[in-house]
Amino acid sequence: MSCTNLFYLKDSDETLHSRLTLSKLLLNKGVARKNELIEFLRVELKEAFDCDVRFWIQGSYKSHTLIRPLDRYSSYDIDIGIYLFFDPESEGIEAADIKETLKDALISYTNINDECELQDSKNACEGLKFKSYLTIDTPIYYCIEKEKVRLATDSGWIDSDPKSIQDYLTNSFDKESDRALMKRVVRYLKAWANIKWQNQKYKKIPSLALNVLVAEHLHINDCDDVSFIETAINICEKLEFIFKVDSPLDGSNLVHMPEEDQAFAHRQLDSLKSICIASQNSDDADRTFIFSNLFEHYFPQVSFNEEGQAGLPTLTTVPDLSVSRYDKNGKHIETIKSDEITVFKGESMTFSINNKTAFPPDSNIHWTVRNIGDQASDSNDIGHKTITQLSNSEKRGAAYTGKHSMECIVVANGSVKGVNLVNVNVKPAKTVQRKSKIFKGSGRR
Repeated sequence: MSCTNLFYLKDSDETLHSRLTLSKLLLNKGVARKNELIEFLRVELKEAFDCDVRFWIQGSYKSHTLIRPLDRYSSYDIDIGIYLFFDPESEGIEAADIKETLKDALISYTNINDECELQDSKNACEGLKFKSYLTIDTPIYYCIEKEKVRLATDSGWIDSDPKSIQDYLTNSFDKESDRALMKRVVRYLKAWANIKWQNQKYKKIPSLALNVLVAEHLHINDCDDVSFIETAINICEKLEFIFKVDSPLDGSNLVHMPEEDQAFAHRQLDSLKSICIASQNSDDADRTFIFSNLFEHYFPQVSFNEEGQAGLPTLTTVPDLSVSRYDKNGKHIETIKSDEITVFKGESMTFSINNKTAFPPDSNIHWTVRNIGDQASDSNDIGHKTITQLSNSEKRGAAYTGKHSMECIVVANGSVKGVNLVNVNVKPAKTVQRKSKIFKGSGRR
């Protein structure tokens, strides 16, 4: 499959875009929890504030740029904007008091719903964290006229109107196909940010800023990989000149952050630009390999052995992989050398490189698991990447029925030295062996 089709192909289950898409089961659960919380707050806050209370969904869910969390330890967000229809400022009511009242209401909700807990307070919102990979943020505003919307923050009331920003994004392009492309490119950039800021202490580039940047710098092309490459380069060049994204409403900076956070962002943007420029000058096979590395387990598994698939860098050595298989009690079953293995749910595998001496001793191994199928998708576990020393092995369990893969890339001093792949077919834990029945007819004449 071409790199373009691996990015996006309508009705395909194994593209970058489809793997970024949250499963229907998880999304439906999130929407149900969102609706339940709204109905609780509608009554609770109307009583607390003695005014009309309304709700407007905002953020990635509203803009249709929501993506799957990076792994099963991460969560996705649904943002519920709460609007109070009275003027607290004219009555001398502080923003912090409004937020505190909302926080008390959320605590009351956690007392009757054991699936969630209160999040730590943020400057501009309160929120809940649920067990099923979901967080719900609840920024609270007051609105007395259409043109006057103010957000409650810890530091006071500020002008903020997410509905107007959403209208700006929606109306950035006239053609529906261009708007759909814009949303897909936003998802690709959000996936890149999830990977590059994983386990980092630095502030990530906000989702809203990425939406605005794509709206302003989108390169429209029939091929999603080309559109992503050109748009990303445009954005990187804009931000390297001045690290500022103007709000379309008031010109405020949407990426304001401390200097060390900004320096980290610059490093990631510089790397992204270099990768995109390199891909411009690559053939389709090499481009596929480049983006497989960039997007890690979000990207579909590509083959390194079949003609027409991902090209390998020159001067690479194939890692000689062996797989040790263990039962659910940890007892060794077999060790095999093959590019495919069949195991059963509950079993585990250990992957090792036999020809370690063929690689520089300071090499690292990049192990990338890619899970496929509804079970993995509904568990928010489509894969992960780990990096080990050359001498180490990698262990993983068999948790989801289906065909999965373990990719092994040996890297030394930033250069790829070897690549290999093992396909893993996971069967149900128990299968019933049925005796074949011979049909002898009904006996009727």
